[in-house]
Amino acid sequence: MKALRYLIIGLMAVLGACGPADKIEYQETESGLKYALLVETGMEKPETGDILSLEMFYSVRDSVLFDSRDMGMPMFLQMMEPEYPGDIYEGLALMAEGDSASFIIDAEVFFFYTVGMMELPPFVQEGDEVVFHVALRQIMDEEGFALEQERLMEQQMQEDMLRAEQEEGLMLDYLAEENITVAPTSSGLYYVEREQGDGARVQSGDMVAVHYEGRLLDGTVFDSSYQRGEPIEFTVGRGHVIPGWDEGIGMMQVGGKATLVIPSFLAYGDRGAGEMIPPFSTLVFDVELVEVIE
Repeated sequence: MKALRYLIIGLMAVLGACGPADKIEYQETESGLKYALLVETGMEKPETGDILSLEMFYSVRDSVLFDSRDMGMPMFLQMMEPEYPGDIYEGLALMAEGDSASFIIDAEVFFFYTVGMMELPPFVQEGDEVVFHVALRQIMDEEGFALEQERLMEQQMQEDMLRAEQEEGLMLDYLAEENITVAPTSSGLYYVEREQGDGARVQSGDMVAVHYEGRLLDGTVFDSSYQRGEPIEFTVGRGHVIPGWDEGIGMMQVGGKATLVIPSFLAYGDRGAGEMIPPFSTLVFDVELVEVIE
């Protein structure tokens, strides 16, 4: 249960829209678990100890709390005996490889017992139900799971190599499309001044407040202080931010606005960052130097 518990806690804040389950006809087990087998293959069902490769998303009142498809890779769970009546593992035991199913669990039971919370999250009301949609893609033993991990690692390496090879071309295409003609700095940063500031010029070691919006080359916004309504504060030149930021913000005056086009080797490199920024991603930031903090 711990594997599922930690995954849920880490991703529980991700909310979005999801279609209702009111058109699905559910059955009910003796323990009270509501279930509907949407696709049945008739193949082998999991046993305790097996490792399951799943696609899963679940919601409360049509708001998605978690969607494994956003992870870019399968979700893995080790099959366990149910720990309480109506446990999600009771539902997984009903499925065979290739099956798809939907389950409904009382929200209080789910958050208190499965997640291990002491009180309900603020977006969950008493009497709410958690609706799960699950596709069981593969059932593996430990050896099979190790082989699958190797396959996924190899696939990831190949994808990363392709991104590394394509990055410069994609960045140059972006610069051409946006009519950015400035030469890069010696480090490779593209600094495009949009509005010259009239305040203090930044010095290494200054504490600054900066508003920003960060995007991928395709326009996907991955972070924005404007949306939060609060600028970020950090010390310039101390490695508290990515190198492209230390350099770019260090070129500004208070009140100035600029666009920073930052190749991955001045950003998150071959690691990427979270789910939004893949490895070898050139990043684009619109930045505004709000203040040098005394």
